[in-house]
Amino acid sequence: MRKDRQISAASSLLAHPVIAAALGALLGVFMTLISRRASHLITPADPIKGFALVAAMMGLRFFLALVALTLYFLFAPDGLPVFGFVLGTSFIAGLGYEAVRVSCVRTTHTSV
Repeated sequence: MRKDRQISAASSLLAHPVIAAALGALLGVFMTLISRRASHLITPADPIKGFALVAAMMGLRFFLALVALTLYFLFAPDGLPVFGFVLGTSFIAGLGYEAVRVSCVRTTHTSV
């Protein structure tokens, strides 16, 4: 098979809405896991260092998203709207879930 046909086949596969949505969701979940891992780096012993690491991880996530969107634009521009929408939605939904999960009060209830 010629190389231009392989590239065309991969481009048309990536442009399919289901494939674009699945890849966007996968990357969004991966970026949420990066955020979750970064939040565990903040400790009472050295909060400034933890904050700096979280900020660096945020920069890494933005760079990762920018690279993914650029590559999708170059190789499968027809699938970019679906990919970008699902990427952003899954990342925001994951962060919302994490925020709700962390905000729950964890206390032991004693009976009076």
